[in-house]
Amino acid sequence: MKISPKTQTSSSPVPNSPVWAEACVAVEMQDGSFLLDDGRLAQPAVSCLLKPIAGDKVLVAMAKQGDTYIVHLLHRPRSVSACLSVPGMKQLTIMQQQVEVNAFDGLALRALGDIEVTASTGVLRLTARNLFTTVSESLVQNVRNYIGQAEQYLLDVRQVLRLHGKQASVTAEQDVKIDAERISMG
Repeated sequence: MKISPKTQTSSSPVPNSPVWAEACVAVEMQDGSFLLDDGRLAQPAVSCLLKPIAGDKVLVAMAKQGDTYIVHLLHRPRSVSACLSVPGMKQLTIMQQQVEVNAFDGLALRALGDIEVTASTGVLRLTARNLFTTVSESLVQNVRNYIGQAEQYLLDVRQVLRLHGKQASVTAEQDVKIDAERISMG
């Protein structure tokens, strides 16, 4: 049963059970509600995790109190993206024994605040053809053992380079070159 906007007046009786209907999303409003093609305003239900966009065919329920909710997306015209969102919630937590996120082309993880990746008792692996790290202020690493292997290793420091250890060893198969205006040893 489809309710037209004309039958939703203050004098219309409120149904005893939800009234279900199909509608199309016309416009997303600034307050997060959606204007439907039949003139009704609807809020997405908390369980409707896929954020509606204009053109979506949706399943709508009108509750006893007269509130209208988008409870499910039935069809979306060809689109290149979808947004998962829990209406009205500040935080989304996924709790599962294992979680996988797979992307064939790219994956972006962005935050205006902090990002934390923790593997408290496990291993954290980063595997890539190229790895670029940009830090605008400080890079701090605390490790018990650090092992690095490289075909070539170039380090350019603009101000001070300090290497300190209880013992230090520099070996080369061919040449060791130290070039400076002044060299102090001992």
